[in-house]
Amino acid sequence: MSNLFGRLFLEHPSEVGESYFHHMGASSSYGLRLLKASMCAFTHALIPALCKTSASDCVKEMAGELNGRVATAREERMRRAGAYDPVI
Repeated sequence: MSNLFGRLFLEHPSEVGESYFHHMGASSSYGLRLLKASMCAFTHALIPALCKTSASDCVKEMAGELNGRVATAREERMRRAGAYDPVI
């Protein structure tokens, strides 16, 4: 049972160098921002003069942040595999 617990709750946060709670906070933050972007997109759909770039601005900003997180996760996986060289 503990193996299932580890796979469901601990494995992925560990792969990206975070604790469970840190990962929960980061993921929740992205979820709330996406919810706001979604609301802006629906508002824009109903009233095109409102929220003209709000949703796309949010997505672009988050894409930049997520690219940084991807690089960090890749480095963490390489470090754990013994193939990490910070000089490269």
